[in-house]
Amino acid sequence: MNRLMTFGITIVLLLMVSCNKYLDVKSNGIFVVPNDLESLQKILDASSYINNNICAMGEAASDNYFLTESNFKSLSEHWRKFYLWDNDEYTFGNDWNRAYLTIYNCNIVLDQLKKIKRKPDNELLYDQVKGTALFFRASHYLSLIWTFSKAYNSATAQDDLGIVLRSSSDLNEKSYRASVQQCYDRILADLIEAEQLLPVKTLHVMRPGKRSAYGMLARAFLSMRRYDEALKYADLFLKQNKSLLDFNNQMQVDLTKQYPFVQFNDETDLYLEMSPNGLIGQNVSSVDTVLYSSYHQDDLRKEAFFKNLSKEYLSFVGSYSAGTTFFAGLATDEMLLTRSECLVRNGRVEEAIGDLNDLLQSRFRSGKYSPVVLDDPKLALDLILTERRKELIFRGLRWIDIKRLNLEGANISIKRRVEGKDYVLGPNDNRLALPLPMDIIAQTGMPQNPK
Repeated sequence: MNRLMTFGITIVLLLMVSCNKYLDVKSNGIFVVPNDLESLQKILDASSYINNNICAMGEAASDNYFLTESNFKSLSEHWRKFYLWDNDEYTFGNDWNRAYLTIYNCNIVLDQLKKIKRKPDNELLYDQVKGTALFFRASHYLSLIWTFSKAYNSATAQDDLGIVLRSSSDLNEKSYRASVQQCYDRILADLIEAEQLLPVKTLHVMRPGKRSAYGMLARAFLSMRRYDEALKYADLFLKQNKSLLDFNNQMQVDLTKQYPFVQFNDETDLYLEMSPNGLIGQNVSSVDTVLYSSYHQDDLRKEAFFKNLSKEYLSFVGSYSAGTTFFAGLATDEMLLTRSECLVRNGRVEEAIGDLNDLLQSRFRSGKYSPVVLDDPKLALDLILTERRKELIFRGLRWIDIKRLNLEGANISIKRRVEGKDYVLGPNDNRLALPLPMDIIAQTGMPQNPK
């Protein structure tokens, strides 16, 4: 953790050097963290260190892709072992330290805010800065706990190992693993407070507003399998804006381009990106063939999401980042599917299917979609979950979906075949909580996740 925090200080100072008024230097050369609201907002606007550190390890450990034998052999031992869920010896330069760098920057802002008086002439900016810092801290805690802990189970959450909760930027604060329950309590408290502080409208989708807080709360509650609360917040999100991209409209989705989506498109409420990962790059990973074959021939997602980039199998090109990075932000399609799932679990099948039809109508070729008519709750749920996977592929959501759905009895296993040998990650496997970095365990003495 000290290594991470030292790195964090360096980044914060670099950020401050790059902007006017970001840095005060005393005569003795000591750096001073900025203590005015405008400068604190600039720290939170440094998107490379705030928006772009969502964990990718869960996506890389899941089942949306596979590696060919030749690509597997071309990888370093580090990535080969990770592909087979057998790497607990990795060190600095990973999702853990990147996410905690963001959390550290948020805590610097929150600590400095305590030294600034909230007054009538600064209350809007003060609230925006505080709400933004709380939002991003909670979002990265959520990403971390999805990756490094078991799925939330109310029966065991008090005892299950969570992640480290940092309450300040104090480097001397001892690191320990809170329980899963304590972690979710902190995440929900931060997001609920953030919602009260954030503005309804923001200048850009890199900044969160109230709608973003609703969306992240819906994510958190869905991952906890608290479907009534997830429904509430997904509904609040959609009531503010329910616009969907029309995949038939070339101005919105240009299927002739290698990357069909425009960055910051009309569905995007908040822009986030996953951290870089050596397993899920377009030139390394190939889309699961069974998953690809599940798309209807008139489903335009087949063309928008997948392309053959001069290799044997298809690559995923459908990120809302409009390029090779992976979008992990909040968007209308995700919330529509979240509301649909929660509605059907609440017995409101007709409304749930209505949401699903709204989504698919915008995805199919014009005149080719036949609206679904279903009144069987189980069949409806199965269909909604299938479409959730197909729509939200490579969004950083599949790993937690596998874990939470297995607690519902889905019995999902992940299988890899390498050099004639099968490797299986079963639904109750301890390895679904990925190992923490070895150097963090060594430096802090915290317990490692069991294999």
